[in-house]
Amino acid sequence: MSRHEITFNANFAQTIRMRADFIYKITPTLISITDTGLGQRSVADDIEAVLRKIEHWHQDAITSFKIMSKDGKGFWHIVHWNGKNASLSRLGESDEQKTHKKLLG
Repeated sequence: MSRHEITFNANFAQTIRMRADFIYKITPTLISITDTGLGQRSVADDIEAVLRKIEHWHQDAITSFKIMSKDGKGFWHIVHWNGKNASLSRLGESDEQKTHKKLLG
């Protein structure tokens, strides 16, 4: 390959070993992730792979977004993501709109 060629890995989805199943919504400032309960692991247990997958679909970093995740029991968490490591903080809230308000201030 020459120094000016760009390659594209069409099988990128296979390189992210994600075992959680989820749906998500994205706005200009917020990403809401909901665990479907259909994966081999929960979103919370596979959060870094989930966030990398969303970055792949979004085709850009998502570190500037506020991110929240709903677990299988219906409770929302704040997701802290710096592009490499992720952590969750439980909000103890099951209402999505109230969670938005807490997260966005």
